[in-house]
Amino acid sequence: MTRARPTAAKAANKKRRSNQVPGQFYGYSLQITRVVAHLLRARQGESVSVEHLDDVATSAAAGVVVEQDKSGLAHNPVADRALELWKTLHNWVRAIRDGALRSDTKFVLYVAQSHRGHVIERIHATSTRVDAAALVEALRTEFWGAAPKRLERAKLPSELAEHVNGVLSASDEVVALLFANVILESGSGSPNDDLLVLIAEKAISETAREDVLKHLLGWAKRAIDKRIEKRLPAVLSWEEFQKQLVAAAKKFDRSESLLTSTPAEISEADVQKELRSRTYVRQLEAVRCEECDLHRSVHDFLRSAVDRTTWSEQGDVIEGSFHEFEDGLERGWQSQRTRVEIEQKAAIEEDRGRLLYANCMALQVRLQGMEVPTYFVPGSFHTLADSMRLGWHPRFRELVAAAAVARCPPNDEGAVSEGIRPAEPAPHPPPPPSATAPTALAPDPVKDGGE
Repeated sequence: MTRARPTAAKAANKKRRSNQVPGQFYGYSLQITRVVAHLLRARQGESVSVEHLDDVATSAAAGVVVEQDKSGLAHNPVADRALELWKTLHNWVRAIRDGALRSDTKFVLYVAQSHRGHVIERIHATSTRVDAAALVEALRTEFWGAAPKRLERAKLPSELAEHVNGVLSASDEVVALLFANVILESGSGSPNDDLLVLIAEKAISETAREDVLKHLLGWAKRAIDKRIEKRLPAVLSWEEFQKQLVAAAKKFDRSESLLTSTPAEISEADVQKELRSRTYVRQLEAVRCEECDLHRSVHDFLRSAVDRTTWSEQGDVIEGSFHEFEDGLERGWQSQRTRVEIEQKAAIEEDRGRLLYANCMALQVRLQGMEVPTYFVPGSFHTLADSMRLGWHPRFRELVAAAAVARCPPNDEGAVSEGIRPAEPAPHPPPPPSATAPTALAPDPVKDGGE
C-alpha cells in the first residue's frame, strides 16, 4: 500500500509554517535582547519589565518608557499603511484613554531592521502638542479625505480601518499627547551586535564583550522565566542587573583594564545650570557647535566628574595617574591643533575649531593603563576647557574673556547640582601625591592668565 502524496494545499501550509515559525521565535527572543538594552541604559533605582506594561518597558521616578518591538524580517512594519504600525498606535491610544499609562510616558517603536515610513517619521519628528495636533488633522485628511465628507474613509481595508479609525477618531488631546512622545528606534539588522556598542560604553575590553553579552542575555532569560514560573511580573531591577554586569566583567575581562562607570543622576535643571554658567560651554559656542553637542558635553562633563570622584575614593586610580592623564590629553590636543592649523589654514576659524574639537573627541587615552568609558575622555577635555588649559577656537582666550564680560556679573555657583561633586581646583604643577586623589582635573592658574 503506497502512502498518499500530500495535496498542494497541505504542502503550501507546511511551507508557510516553516517560514513563519523562525520569524515568530525571533520576535520573542528580540524582547530579551531589548530588555538587556534597556538595562544597559538604565540608572540606579530603575527597573525593566517584559510583557507587563508593554513588550518592554523601563520604569523610573521621572517617567515610564514603553516599547513595542518589531523584527521587520518579512516586511516593513512601519510602512504608512502597515497594519502593525496602526495597531501599535491604536493600542497606545487605548492605554492613554483608559489611564493605564501616565501622561509623562514615552512611547518607543523599535524595529530591528532599518525600515522607514513617512507617517512614523513625521510622528517621530513631532515634539510639541501644537505640532502634534496639526499632524493629526493632516493624517485625517490623508487617510479619510477632505472634511467634512471624508469620502476616503470608507475605502480603507476593513482590518486596517479598525486601527486607523481607532487612532484618528480619538480626541485631539489624546492623539496629540501620543504623537508628541513617540520615538522611532531602528536597529542595524543585528540587535545583538547593536548591544555590543552599549557594552563598550561600560569600558569592557573588546576581547571580553561577546562573553559578557552572552552572560547577560542568558541571565536575563533565566531571571524572566523564573518570575513567570512563579506567576510574578517579569520585572528586573537595575541593581540585580548591575551585579551580573560587574561579575561578568571580572570573570571574562582577563586584561584587568576595566574602569566601570558610576551611575549619576543628572536632571534637566543640572543641564540648564551648566549651559548657563560654564566656560566649557562658552568654548563650544565660540565655534558654533550645535545644541545637541552642548547637551552631550554637559552629560559627559558631569559623568566624568562623578567617575573621578568614585575612582579616587575607591582607590581604583591614584592621584599621579590623573595628572598623567591630563598631560596626555593636553599633548593630544596640541598635536591635533597643530595638524588642523597646517592642513586647514584656509578654513574659517570656527570651522577649524569644530574640526579640532571633533578630532579630540575621537581620541582614546588610557587612565593608569586602563580603558575608560566612552564619555570620560570627552568629559575630561571639557574639564580642561573649563579651566582654560585648552580651547577649540584659535582665539579661545580672547573670545571667552569677551563672553565673560558680556555676561557680567560672573556666575560663581557650584558646578553641579546636589549629589554630583564639583571640580576641586588644585595648583599646577601638581603637588606630590597624597592619600586623597583629586575629584577633577586641576586648573592651570598660570595659563589662565593669557597666552
